[in-house]
Amino acid sequence: MRASFIHIADTHLGYEQYGVRERFNDFSRAFWQIVQEAIERRVDFLIIAGDLFNKRAIDALTLAHATEGLRRLQEAHIPVIAIEGNHDRSYYRDSISWLQYLCYQNYLTLLNPIIQDGVPQITPWQRENMLGAYIDLLDGKLRVYGLHWQGAATTHSMEGLTQSLHAIRVQEDEQGVAYRLLAMHTGIEGIVPRIQGLPTRSNFEPLREYIDYLALGHVHKPYEFDGWLYNPGSSETCSAEESSWDDRGYYYVEIDTDDPERIIDLSKKERKHHAQRIKNTRRPFLRYDMRVDALTEPNLLYARLEELCRREGPRSREQETEKHNMTPVVLINLHGTLAFDASALDQSRMEDMVRHAFQPIFVRIDNHTSDPDYLAEGEGSEHDGRDRSTWHELERHIFEELIGRDTRYLTQREEWSHVLTSLKQMALAKETPSEIAQFLRAKRASLFAPAVSE
Repeated sequence: MRASFIHIADTHLGYEQYGVRERFNDFSRAFWQIVQEAIERRVDFLIIAGDLFNKRAIDALTLAHATEGLRRLQEAHIPVIAIEGNHDRSYYRDSISWLQYLCYQNYLTLLNPIIQDGVPQITPWQRENMLGAYIDLLDGKLRVYGLHWQGAATTHSMEGLTQSLHAIRVQEDEQGVAYRLLAMHTGIEGIVPRIQGLPTRSNFEPLREYIDYLALGHVHKPYEFDGWLYNPGSSETCSAEESSWDDRGYYYVEIDTDDPERIIDLSKKERKHHAQRIKNTRRPFLRYDMRVDALTEPNLLYARLEELCRREGPRSREQETEKHNMTPVVLINLHGTLAFDASALDQSRMEDMVRHAFQPIFVRIDNHTSDPDYLAEGEGSEHDGRDRSTWHELERHIFEELIGRDTRYLTQREEWSHVLTSLKQMALAKETPSEIAQFLRAKRASLFAPAVSE
């Protein structure tokens, strides 16, 4: 069997970043470009591994932009298979999500396994009720499984899914299934330090025996492991942090189960497919750090900013806007210790300087400087909040300090700080109250085990 597909995730359609309407259009353009690529390559199907939309309650224009891309694929006879991410799920008061609506309109197949006792049931997808764990393509030779966002229950669901796949493996082989793909909306612990509560890499390993290609979403940083686990990253820049992950985009995957040596890359440990991560076109994000130490008055800071603008502005217009035909987003971080009152800075004047030099679609100057009069004893720059990747550590240190004030938790304050961080992530991911309570009960039982009577 020979086939090809495109794997995308985290398109976040409808995100009007910074309140700039053109940024709303950027997210749609990125999606449409990948759609056009799928059509030109004549792929057999396209996988959306969650978070097609940026929020659960979308407006009419967001829906129109989504259906425009999906309609093009439909007209090209390219099936779209999707799972729900944490941003796609419906509110508790709603009966269906917008992805379910698109499925009902035949724009895509939304894989939605029935979960019993935390275990996904391996049943074929049924159009009548839009429920089921898998769909077969290419005369039954290629099977696509899907597991939507599970939050704190992800690891348990993966364990149950592995057991279920083991139980039906002989039956699948007898049916002629030659290739198996699993789409999941989750990530790996530690890829982005501030995103916690995800499965570890070892949690995924048992699935490797039963799955040829694991298509992930959720974490916007691209990564891949061992020729079978792939995460393409976000197709547009959802935060300034993502601008440093320049190779984000989508995967174009070729499959050959009869003669895999024709396409595989042995250096990537590929088995039956070759996966190529391709960077799609997106608006340039330019980030600059500017130190302010030893600057004794605002005019000296303005002069340093002017120097940065003269040096980097023309260079950015030549290298970035010509290449992408898009004006950039410019973010400048002021950091260090100010020798004067920060309120003396003229924010509008600084932004005008940047606009004149870079001609950006949007400019933001963030003041992450410290006041020497209020710098805590022993406080350095390691966790000053300027580097977003260290926020989780800063937050955890604060939790640990607060927890340690209660003698009941003093000896386990580090463990409880991790619990609080996970609870925050669950709340931000809109986990249900029952899921959060269950997680907290389990952690409490584990940490207080010696002191809690049976």
